[in-house]
Amino acid sequence: MTLPLLVFAATYLMISVQHIPGLLLNRPAASLLGAVAMVVVAGLPLGEAYAAIDLDVLVFLLGIMILVAYLEVGGFFEWVAGRVLPRVRTRRQLMVAVLLGSAALSALFVNDTVCLMLTPVLLVTLVPLRIRPVPYLVALAMGANIGSALTVIGNPQNMLVGLWSGLPFANFSWRMAPVVGGGLAIAAAVLLILYRRELAEPMPGPVRLEQATLDRRVVGTALALFAGALVAWLLGGSLPLVAIVAGALMIALGRQDPGPALAKVDWPLLLFFGSLFVVMRGLAWSGAADALDQVALSAVAPDAPVRSAVSVTVAMTLLSNLISNVPAVLLWRNVVPTLPDPERMWLVVSMSSTFAGNLLLMGSMANLIVAERAAARGVHVGFREYARAGVPICLLTLGWGVLVLTLG
Repeated sequence: MTLPLLVFAATYLMISVQHIPGLLLNRPAASLLGAVAMVVVAGLPLGEAYAAIDLDVLVFLLGIMILVAYLEVGGFFEWVAGRVLPRVRTRRQLMVAVLLGSAALSALFVNDTVCLMLTPVLLVTLVPLRIRPVPYLVALAMGANIGSALTVIGNPQNMLVGLWSGLPFANFSWRMAPVVGGGLAIAAAVLLILYRRELAEPMPGPVRLEQATLDRRVVGTALALFAGALVAWLLGGSLPLVAIVAGALMIALGRQDPGPALAKVDWPLLLFFGSLFVVMRGLAWSGAADALDQVALSAVAPDAPVRSAVSVTVAMTLLSNLISNVPAVLLWRNVVPTLPDPERMWLVVSMSSTFAGNLLLMGSMANLIVAERAAARGVHVGFREYARAGVPICLLTLGWGVLVLTLG
């Protein structure tokens, strides 16, 4: 049991810290090293490692990412921004538009992608007007995180929950709708209060964007296939099968070299998931996972649903900010089915692991994408300034989510 537990601990440490002296690792690279070490050092049989990889998850992710990649190539996200942003007349309207717009797009097209595409659009829009962009970048990241909680395709951890919980697509979104709606209202209120002085200033001029080049055929095909996938999921279709069929049809019907679109698929994320499955299988194979599960179970109260939800939320919030939300959800895969009302607890896991990303700048990949893309253009999103908004928004939205999911 000792060696697998040590490999597991070292892997999660590397995922959490990433800046270990002598090593330059990102999360996918750290998880790959952990998976290899689980076989070579800890003795996990290679056949067990192969069997550990959940192909449903990888196929589901791949299908969604192919569709989103074609939308990127076709200029869809810039086109949407070009239709929305020029319509705002005040800074308050701009703040709310960024928050709600990023939330709506993230619910359907994955929050990381939305932040990746819209951050440069915001900077190109606001910097020439001499509007300080940081408040709006914060709103972009937080809206993307909150909005992504609405559907099982909004973020990677929701995809895990959707597959493992067995919750129907429509049921998941129906139950998360008031959670997300209230969360966005809380975020809007906090941001409008926090930045009230800046937002009270008049707009220095109309928001102008260069007309984005939209490949109508590619975008139209991708949106049609996406709509068809949504209908199939709402009718109870298999999440991974529908996703990969839609992705394959997009490649077939795109009538262009698929290379640029496939290059935009987040292959490192697939590596991250696959490697983590191996690490977790090694832990289960050694018996150490059962001990960790018992520790997790001791934190919840089977006869007190509200207390259980609070305990799960606290655990997810801490783990998501320490080791990232996907590894946090993986850790609780075997725990949640043993809890009272596991369907409700899966929703709590989804909500808390997602909303926890707003706590600190390092809390989610969406936040880091916004900060890194802004830094590349000379705009610094500070840790302290982000936390001024993130801490109250995270705590208030988590409280709201627990209230709705346990009493609703």
